[in-house]
Amino acid sequence: MAAAPASSSWAPSTVNAGPGEEQAASRASRWRVVPKYVPQLLPVGRAPEQGLQVKTILAARTISSVFPEIKNMGGVRPDAKPWHPRGLAIDVMIPNPSSAAGIALGNEIVAFALKNADRFALQDCIWRGTYYTPSGPSGSGYGHYDHVHITTHGGGYPRGGEVYIR
Repeated sequence: MAAAPASSSWAPSTVNAGPGEEQAASRASRWRVVPKYVPQLLPVGRAPEQGLQVKTILAARTISSVFPEIKNMGGVRPDAKPWHPRGLAIDVMIPNPSSAAGIALGNEIVAFALKNADRFALQDCIWRGTYYTPSGPSGSGYGHYDHVHITTHGGGYPRGGEVYIR
């Protein structure tokens, strides 16, 4: 049986960690582990963000990034219901909404929003007359045949310096 090597190329060495500080380190400490998934900063998307709450902004920016075919989104506006005026909702305008491709795109956006319900603090989506919640379809959605309406629970208004990550 062979004897164990007397020294290893991975033996600890002394590294200067700062002025007057020394600590043990191995040569392996020079390697940097990079995660397989590297988060990406989300740029401002298609929705006007003034007055939107943070989870609504996150949903809008993520949808803008994942679905580049979306060219227009609505956000805060006067309405009898509180969701748009309070920055809790966006309207994702679907190009050619009555075409097969438009319907498929709207369906895909609803599915994407529901898949990310926890991340977006999703309350609901409305698309083509159906009201969807994270627990499943739940009755009539009163229209919404040209856009997907997405409502979040908000998360509060931005204070400045927020970072939105994909």
